[in-house]
Amino acid sequence: MSAPPPPPHIPGLVHIQPLGSGGYADVYLYEQQSPRMNVAVKVLKRAGITPAIRSQFVDEANTMAALADHPYIVQVFRSELTPDGGAYLVMKYYPPPNLAVRAKRERFSVEEVLRTGIQLASAVETAHRAGIIHRDIKPANVLVSQYGAPGLTDFGIAGRALAAHEDHDEDIGVSVPWAPPEILYGQSNGDVRSDVYSLAATLWHLLVGRSPFEQPGGDNSAYALMPRIRATPVPPTGRADVPLSLERLLAHGMAKNPQARPQSALEFARGLQAIETEQRLARTPLVVLDDSGVALPDVVATGGGAGGVDPDATMVKAPRAVNAQSPLATGTGATWGAPAAAEATSAPGAGVTSTSGEPAGSVAAAGAPRTVSGGVLLTVVGVIVLALVAALVWAVGFRGDTSPTPEPTPSALTPTGGGGPIVDLPEQPALDARAESGRVVFTWNYGAAHDGDFFRLRVAASEATLPDAAVTTVKEPTYAATVPAGTIVCAQVAVSRTQGATGPYSNAKCLAAG
Repeated sequence: MSAPPPPPHIPGLVHIQPLGSGGYADVYLYEQQSPRMNVAVKVLKRAGITPAIRSQFVDEANTMAALADHPYIVQVFRSELTPDGGAYLVMKYYPPPNLAVRAKRERFSVEEVLRTGIQLASAVETAHRAGIIHRDIKPANVLVSQYGAPGLTDFGIAGRALAAHEDHDEDIGVSVPWAPPEILYGQSNGDVRSDVYSLAATLWHLLVGRSPFEQPGGDNSAYALMPRIRATPVPPTGRADVPLSLERLLAHGMAKNPQARPQSALEFARGLQAIETEQRLARTPLVVLDDSGVALPDVVATGGGAGGVDPDATMVKAPRAVNAQSPLATGTGATWGAPAAAEATSAPGAGVTSTSGEPAGSVAAAGAPRTVSGGVLLTVVGVIVLALVAALVWAVGFRGDTSPTPEPTPSALTPTGGGGPIVDLPEQPALDARAESGRVVFTWNYGAAHDGDFFRLRVAASEATLPDAAVTTVKEPTYAATVPAGTIVCAQVAVSRTQGATGPYSNAKCLAAG
């Protein structure tokens, strides 16, 4: 490989060293003098540059500048076309190595891959909402800041999303190992779902250290890879620490049929977040643009995730313990079966207990016991129990429709005084789908399964109509929807417990029958 040409003189910048060279541009490290900081400068090569490539270079600068505020997209400070036909753009500097180099040197943990995937999906979703398709997502195009945050770069072949009726006659470059079959075989110039494919292929690469269809020691030329990408099932990572749910999500992301993939980067990211929850990992927030153009952390601005529900809405939690007060107690701090002084020192979560030493049917108020009849006490206790049951039903029963994924360590909620659990909220299931002749088969799995668990299933013709679909109760974690070939079927499922608690609905899954 020949050395890059001498770096250009750029006012206000001092050249330090070359950083790399690509097909049509060289990258150099410069020091900006005011304010003083390192910057990366991408310089368009002179040899063999066509007007189309020059235009592409300008489009890249404009595209990255439009997305520059996103924390996971490399920021462009300025660009310029020079009088002699050259061009350059000045970008934020990310120290090497990029993710492709790191993947060769080290083993990425599942936790880091999930976190990086969610952060990159945030960037990709933001680009998509701006109408921009990246079209070249791969490990080499993900830089890493000195603080460990990824930065998506190289929007050189990015383009505006094409409507379904437009001709796909634009000639674009392609990175074969991470590209979907519809781009490789000329059926599409890229859309939201093709970026989802490349994002999934990138995460698979980080887990394994090579692209998904590369064969160690085999022929991995573009001509050998393309038939594998088109026809070979996505291979498993082969890592024992990679959960089955992540294997399945990556396979879904790289489905041959674009309709079988997650239909947005946001949906793909929600799947990654669900796996974080399943693995008891800290939840990585999403950063996307809402409809008003404001970046908000972990907010679904499209009206919600699965079924139009925002999985990150404020969650109403069932209480871990109840320190109930009798409506008959007129003194401050009166509690059932305990002196008023005890109320001031009881810790939250102490539960409803009966204190020994107080006669049955007494209520302490202002430090003095007040006797009531047994019949009145039973009535009061009944009212309290009904109120608590109603509160739990409200907080738990509606959770499948309005709350996010449960906490990473759900457990039975037991009063301090002993007894059985108040509620054990099921986890959000991971929904899978496969197309068969004349039907779509949905299957799902979830952690911490209990004997007697059953499932509430919603099935509709589109994701938008799922919230209004009738609920079907099934006992096994599978359901087959029989429909004409080519018909799209969407579904969501929630887990219910025999005690009456229902967990959150899964992300929606849509697939066309074979």
